[in-house]
Amino acid sequence: MKNMVMQQLDQQLSELKSLKSVRSPMRGWLRAIRDALGMSGPQMARRMSVTKQRISLMEKAEVNGSATLNSMRQAAEALDCQFVYAVVPRDSLKATVERQARNKAEKEQAYTSQSMLLEDQMPSLEERQAALDATVADMVRRMPKNLWD
Repeated sequence: MKNMVMQQLDQQLSELKSLKSVRSPMRGWLRAIRDALGMSGPQMARRMSVTKQRISLMEKAEVNGSATLNSMRQAAEALDCQFVYAVVPRDSLKATVERQARNKAEKEQAYTSQSMLLEDQMPSLEERQAALDATVADMVRRMPKNLWD
């Protein structure tokens, strides 16, 4: 079930990959769009029923990262825009899980290998790689609760 949910979410998120290259304007989206529309701060303030100082504070808050989602949503509405909030993974969710599973499996294998080396029971490199790959595939399939520990 977890894998199916992850796959569906990966498909949805793939549509947002192009957003990764989009950079915010230096003065923020609110100011850039307001300026592009030819709307003054006082005009936007009237549309939002706030003071012009509040508009200035909102635009500064966006740039410094302290804007709230709600204030961004309200400002976007005043600009006849839709506010969109997203967390876009750097890689697919599946690839992120696989990478974490491999890291965890490698640590587990290193611990086990140390014991086997001391007991002179070390398997061949090919056997260790096959065991590692099998452990990774199992972790990805099961997604154990301790995967991210």
